[in-house]
Amino acid sequence: MIGGITEWIMLMLREHGAAMVFVGVIIESIIVPIPSPLIIMGAGALLIEPGLSWGSALQPIAFKIILPGAVASTLGAFFAYGIAFWGGKPAIDRLQSFLGFGWEDVQSFEKRLQGRVALMIFLLRALPIVPLSLISAAAGVLRLPVAGFSLWTFLGSIPRCLVLGYLGYLTRDTYEGLAGSINKAESLVSAGIVAGAIALILWLRARLRK
Repeated sequence: MIGGITEWIMLMLREHGAAMVFVGVIIESIIVPIPSPLIIMGAGALLIEPGLSWGSALQPIAFKIILPGAVASTLGAFFAYGIAFWGGKPAIDRLQSFLGFGWEDVQSFEKRLQGRVALMIFLLRALPIVPLSLISAAAGVLRLPVAGFSLWTFLGSIPRCLVLGYLGYLTRDTYEGLAGSINKAESLVSAGIVAGAIALILWLRARLRK
């Protein structure tokens, strides 16, 4: 099913250009198993005229890929952000005895990060190998204000789309393989983050028991 949706997005990308970049990025933001680098890299390979210099390619990449991709990435990020924003506190309160920390600890952690969360979102969104849904969910749990979340998500999406768009343009005939490699790296990062979160919870539980 996921493969069929991805193939449909790539087919529509050929036919509808930048409009499908917008739609495709929104879809992959919600349906997590779709390889997130594939659509932007595919747009670079399919929508940008071959043979252009780096400088000449920048303008079509900006208007056909970066602008619709960054806007769609920002809107799509609210799916995970909203679920975590509204469900994070009740879940933490309900699982407090298991997790080893409560909502007050989350708020205390947020205060310690105050002033740095926005920069962290920008930097993490800009890196192609960092899973976007986890960033959005973490921002939702911490209840980062919507305006700040929107701004830094949009700004962080610009370099991400720029790098992936250029990679797709430059690798043209082999972009699918490279996108798959980047997606595997993203999956490894996701697994590392989840493993780190589990280790942290176990450490906090052990500390609470003491």
